[in-house]
Amino acid sequence: MSLENSMSPLTTPAFPVATHNGEWDRESFWTFADAAKEATEALAAQKMKALESMPVEALREFCTQYRFFTIEYISDLALLLAKLPFGGLRSLLSQILAEELGEGDASRAHPAIYDRLLASIGVPEERIDRGLPENGRILGALTKELWQRDAAFGVGLRGMGGECLCQTYLSVMFDHLRVHPYMRENEARIDWEFWTIHTGEEDIVHGELTRAAIDRYIQDEPGALPDLAQGYERSITAWNRFWQNIFDAVAPTRSVVS
Repeated sequence: MSLENSMSPLTTPAFPVATHNGEWDRESFWTFADAAKEATEALAAQKMKALESMPVEALREFCTQYRFFTIEYISDLALLLAKLPFGGLRSLLSQILAEELGEGDASRAHPAIYDRLLASIGVPEERIDRGLPENGRILGALTKELWQRDAAFGVGLRGMGGECLCQTYLSVMFDHLRVHPYMRENEARIDWEFWTIHTGEEDIVHGELTRAAIDRYIQDEPGALPDLAQGYERSITAWNRFWQNIFDAVAPTRSVVS
């Protein structure tokens, strides 16, 4: 069963579909991409509001489950780089990968920084490796597709999906997370560095630079547009299913999607 078919109607947002009767061009692609991003922002805001009043243990588990994306994203980005031709997009994503890995300092790798956040909010070390099996399957399926499909699909899946969509969700998540009573009461002792990196100017610039580099990639490879759109749509579907699974696990009695 495909990931799309495994999603229930209640958790499938009304996104623009990358099915196109005519030929793709830059304008139609960015119209699709921007509409999909707006829908993602609306869905993220709807879901993440639940963080403000979530029980503390559920909040810790919620934050723990995001950890697995931070790890798998790095491996997938490295795989994408191996497929891309030399050029601006490959160079930019290489720079982003180096930053994700701490630029030679493992303690500065973003998963390590995120683990320090988890420790600072009271997540025991022995619990941080307990991921949701269904999300493990989602992430594994994406990696498999990245292996099997061409570079253009991967650019949509992990280039746009990682740097553009991820920043959208994380910004909304942070806005609601930081007003939780536990987070406010313990603000002074919580390690906020991960959020400083991923919701600040640096990550916004990453998204803008990635978009510009992808636009240049499209100009150089106009035939890549259909696969690029499919990859981006796949990322949106998987990303929203990933978050919905976390909400279902930590707050199963609360409906976060109408």
